[in-house]
Amino acid sequence: MSSKAPVLIIEDSLAVGMMLSEFLKKLGYNDIHTSTTGQDGVALFKKTIETGTNPLIFLDYNLPDCTANSVMSRILTIKPYTKIIIETANSKEDDSIKEVIGLGAYHYIQKPLRYHEIEEIIKILEEEESFLEKENDQVKELEDAVKKTEEEINEHVDFIFKSTKQISLNKIISILKISEDLIMPYLQKLEQDGKIIKIDDKKEIACNQCDSVRTSQIFYCPNCKSSDFKLGKLIEHYDCGNITEDNTYTNDHCPNCKKEIKALGVDYRVMQNHYICNNCKEFFPEISTEYICLNCENNFKIDDARWKSSTNYKVISK
Repeated sequence: MSSKAPVLIIEDSLAVGMMLSEFLKKLGYNDIHTSTTGQDGVALFKKTIETGTNPLIFLDYNLPDCTANSVMSRILTIKPYTKIIIETANSKEDDSIKEVIGLGAYHYIQKPLRYHEIEEIIKILEEEESFLEKENDQVKELEDAVKKTEEEINEHVDFIFKSTKQISLNKIISILKISEDLIMPYLQKLEQDGKIIKIDDKKEIACNQCDSVRTSQIFYCPNCKSSDFKLGKLIEHYDCGNITEDNTYTNDHCPNCKKEIKALGVDYRVMQNHYICNNCKEFFPEISTEYICLNCENNFKIDDARWKSSTNYKVISK
């Protein structure tokens, strides 16, 4: 990279945030901003891109005011190509991590954070940025499949397989913006050389406008359409009808009528796993969702999506 991008750390642990900041400074990143909540993190992100730069983001999976999915939805809606690295104590086989990667996260780092792992991810990211910068003068040629040479196509395919363990044929086509017949010879060669294998076909959501499968899921409040929400627990006090978060019932007293709630099922009920909007303060058992195309930035609902199936390839580790 010709210059280091700004970095935004969204992490509720001050100790982890400071340690990560020190690691990044050793790698040459000096323009570092930190936030301990999702809401403040999104606000910092908006201010940063207003300066004409796109920051690299380190996002804690568990935040006190909202979910990492909520923060990702808001950021990717503003800037679909933003690089977001998830920090989590969960393993990469955990369904929650698979989900967040599928929603558009660039990578993840498992806690406790280790310098060499951060250095490795940064190295891959910078190599990618450097590669894209070198190709910048040939963008028109790269988008015109007829003008792409066999060598260029192979280099791009190699880079894709270096960055992932599994990927579908449709995803490769969407990334490179070329026809299937131009990449199949090299995929067959990689398969013959034992570098990749075919696994079960993969069905993926595709944009209803440009047909690309490079999409990301966005979650938002059904009432005000805001992506600033959190998952919480509510208590309904039968006596006065008050329904608010459990933390508003101080010492088991209703924040509305001030009466003490005593017997579950008699005085009150607990409403588990409800989504609470930080913007309009409404709550819902389910959150609304739609998709954004990372290719043409078209927003669409799942009922309007196209579905495409193709061969799924797995990289063979040597």
